[in-house]
Amino acid sequence: MLGSVGVGRLLMAGVLVWAAAGCSSVVEGAAEPASGQGGLFDPCNDIPDSVLEEVGLDPATEEIDIEGVEQPGWKICSWTEPWYYLMVYSTRFTVDDAKQNPDYTGFEEISLNERRGIQYHGASDVEIDKCYIALEAKQGSIWIVVDTKGIAEQEGSTCGLAAEYAHSLLGALPR
Repeated sequence: MLGSVGVGRLLMAGVLVWAAAGCSSVVEGAAEPASGQGGLFDPCNDIPDSVLEEVGLDPATEEIDIEGVEQPGWKICSWTEPWYYLMVYSTRFTVDDAKQNPDYTGFEEISLNERRGIQYHGASDVEIDKCYIALEAKQGSIWIVVDTKGIAEQEGSTCGLAAEYAHSLLGALPR
């Protein structure tokens, strides 16, 4: 009888080791991008550091996506400045799609080197702490966004900065 208890313990230990091994299994293969991102311009990878430096941005402050989390249908990259963030969004949504979104208002048609776009802001953003410029692109649109950091005081116009960056980065953005 003593022998059967020892064998039972040995079998139970084997089952526990087998179960624990299943908890730490490795999944093989490459990570897949979030849905709808295939073929989109990737601002973090496709805008050269030399271009960022030319427009006064520090490539070392780059942040991919939103706090590192991919957003389905979007490629997003941002850079940090003392009182604001500059973000470049890449999406299949068109400029006209943005105009149809009730979350946005204050639409102004713009043209940068004969390229159609719009400037706008959030419908509830009375102070215009965050300004958007969306430019037409074959894939949909590219958005250049300037957003005030948290409670930081604006040291200039977010729309003025967004327009400056849109103009400065234009050559690095897809048509």
